[in-house]
Amino acid sequence: MKTLEPVRTTTLKARVVSAVRDAIFSGQFAPGDALRELHLARDLNVSQPTVREALLELEKQGLVVRTTNIGTVVTNLSSDEVREQIEVRLLLEKMAAVKASQRMTSADFRELDRRVAALAVAVAANAYYESAQLDLEFHRHIWACSANRALARALDQIVVPLFAFVSILRSAGSQDLVSVMSSHTAIIEALRQRDRARIEEVIGQHGQSSYREFLDSGIEDCGSFIRQRLSAVNQLGG
Repeated sequence: MKTLEPVRTTTLKARVVSAVRDAIFSGQFAPGDALRELHLARDLNVSQPTVREALLELEKQGLVVRTTNIGTVVTNLSSDEVREQIEVRLLLEKMAAVKASQRMTSADFRELDRRVAALAVAVAANAYYESAQLDLEFHRHIWACSANRALARALDQIVVPLFAFVSILRSAGSQDLVSVMSSHTAIIEALRQRDRARIEEVIGQHGQSSYREFLDSGIEDCGSFIRQRLSAVNQLGG
């Protein structure tokens, strides 16, 4: 009788996707930076075809842009693109949150409280990358509670590049993490009240606050804004 090979829980491609995604979220690769397959393959000790497959997956997630015969760069949203994506995000996220509020159980609220507690630990430690990851997972739980998988997938596609930008801002010390906590607490309270108007209000406030400084700066794209912020931080440090 023939036997099957054991199932591997994580493929090599998935590990490369995770490594590159983490490097983007932590600010090691900034918006607009080139991602060279040969260099990534050497650094990660994998083949170039594996790196290419991983970059194709990251392109689907909206984190990189691939151009035939030119190469791959980290997604660098313009200020107009950020405004457009925030507009769509808020429309969909308000819908998801209202739907979720009608279905959420006490167990769901305990899970949100647990995630906010984990976020508080990361904030207290000034762990910028970890806080962005935990922040994203907090929102994903609400989307999942909407029980609309298409809605959750659409939000993930729109929001991940925005969260990567925010994560890099936080790693550059350009954002106050304390304000992150209060807005999440307000979202949970609005969901508990199941008050549609209040839910839409707090989601709208939360969804715009992290990008206000960039959008008000007049700088044309995320990469330029981050480079300016890093330069300012370095000058203060020097």
